[in-house]
Amino acid sequence: MTVNVAFIGLGQLGLSAALALAGQSNEIRLTGWDPDLDSRVAADRYKIFTPVCKRALDAVRDANLVILALPSDDVQPTLKVLGSSLRRDVAVIALSPLHTQMRQWAQEALGKHTPFISIYPSPNAAGLEELEFGPDAARADDFEKSPVFIAGAHDAPPAMLDLAVDFAVLLGGHPVFTSPEELDGLISANLLLHQLAAAVLMKTAAEQSSWHEGKAIAGKALFHATLPLKDLTDREIIGLTATSNSENLTRLLDGLIRNFIQIRDDLKANDLGRVTVTYKDALEFREDWLADRRKPQKPTEIASSIPRKEEALKRFLALGR
Repeated sequence: MTVNVAFIGLGQLGLSAALALAGQSNEIRLTGWDPDLDSRVAADRYKIFTPVCKRALDAVRDANLVILALPSDDVQPTLKVLGSSLRRDVAVIALSPLHTQMRQWAQEALGKHTPFISIYPSPNAAGLEELEFGPDAARADDFEKSPVFIAGAHDAPPAMLDLAVDFAVLLGGHPVFTSPEELDGLISANLLLHQLAAAVLMKTAAEQSSWHEGKAIAGKALFHATLPLKDLTDREIIGLTATSNSENLTRLLDGLIRNFIQIRDDLKANDLGRVTVTYKDALEFREDWLADRRKPQKPTEIASSIPRKEEALKRFLALGR
């Protein structure tokens, strides 16, 4: 029997997951929707959805499973629209940079009877140097051999945890159990902080009195340092994800500010030795990170029982019964 999976959100994260799932079995039927017309058009070019819909409700009408992969500011209004329309037995998995807040929104919109869990599949190192973002950057192997973090709250039904594990395996990743709070902390430190730093860097450069002439000098360094601004986790209400993680981010920004104050003081003192150490430490940290990142990721805390892909697919297809 066919399993109907609705992808609500067709950016890089959702579309990469859809491409991975589409290659598993001809018994999996995918529908898709995104509030952004350009994203719908781009997703339709991959020819894996039957169809890409103009309305969210059309996409989920026959769904056995809904994959929610929207920018953070689109999540709550979309959940409100879907909440009264989903059948009680339809499971919802959110691929999201928000987890504590996401869980609250889901409870308010879906109630206690709709199985729900949020996960974050980590893209692997193959796309690190690519400059494309959004649907054009999607790849079927985006999560191959990478951690797929499952925010398994203490009250998540065992069947929902099993489904999340099977889904992670079908994406090609390693399922890793964590809590919503811990996952929010990881994402804040390793995604949201970089986006905020890029915003502050660009704002500081553009506010200099010499920017009119300076913009002709600014080159690769500024271009690459501000690339995180092209991959924000909000669509229109920019800053919602950051504000929802304010406790984590304020703590992290305190550390960033301390480092900036230290290098400022070293420069004021003309302390070449300390300034050199800062650069050398940063270069070493970067090389170590890239070397580790390019290795197959083997998380130390993984799900206790990881099924083989064949077993995961068999259980996944049972959703259509």
